[in-house]
Amino acid sequence: MRYLAYSNDQDNLYHSSSGGIFYELATKMINKGGMVAGVIMDGTQAYYVLTSDSEVIKKMRGSKYIPSNPYPLIYHIQKIRKSYKEPILFTGLPCHINLFKRKCNCANTILVDLRCHGLPKKGVFEKHLARISKGRTIQNIRFRDKSAGWDTGAISKSLMITYNNGDTYDKYDTYMEEYMKNITLRESCKKCILQRQGDITIGDYWNAPPRYINTKGTSIVHTNTPQGHHYFSAIPTITKKRIYFYHHLNTKNIITCLYQKMNEAGMNRPLRILRKTIKP
Repeated sequence: MRYLAYSNDQDNLYHSSSGGIFYELATKMINKGGMVAGVIMDGTQAYYVLTSDSEVIKKMRGSKYIPSNPYPLIYHIQKIRKSYKEPILFTGLPCHINLFKRKCNCANTILVDLRCHGLPKKGVFEKHLARISKGRTIQNIRFRDKSAGWDTGAISKSLMITYNNGDTYDKYDTYMEEYMKNITLRESCKKCILQRQGDITIGDYWNAPPRYINTKGTSIVHTNTPQGHHYFSAIPTITKKRIYFYHHLNTKNIITCLYQKMNEAGMNRPLRILRKTIKP
């Protein structure tokens, strides 16, 4: 099932990249006495960690557009599962969730995968950091800071870096722009067909039905299994709306769709009429 959703917690919403759904899912797991696996930034690196500490979970919020290695944590969970019987929520990329399912016993586990754009080629981000940092020591990196807003889509190009000397780099960044245009993506990611590998899939809901959007951040949520649906739907601190295809139907969308199909069919003359119709 597909939902439009966002957290009712305004602080969580601000510190998350989209609708703050991960933190709500993770908080429920901690309240059940379980643990949460996810990725945190440590300086310039992204790492998988397993925790029951809510402060660490807060650090898992937000996008990290750099690689992280899931193998050490997956093998750790594989070992502790022999004695640790409490529930675990594991959040990661679709390929990482797929790996988890192949290596670990998934009983008493909620798997959450992210709508993935892909990973950058090795070394691209490191070279970019060296170029813009000019020898300064990096204290913190934040991708897609919401201070510029969420609903315009400009957040997708935002990169904020804090340095130990107090300097701040806060720009619509070329690394982010090239990443979003697929210029720096790994070839394997361009060919990847893995998606919706978890019990729940979350991501930005770009082009959501306008009347339901929260301009501070809106997520799309797919519940892919009965277990995932039950887990997600029972969280009262999330505003959620079941979305069907007809929620996206309006005059502009219908004309735009016709325009695209006619263009593909080579019907150029009628396109001029449609082009005038859909111009603001």
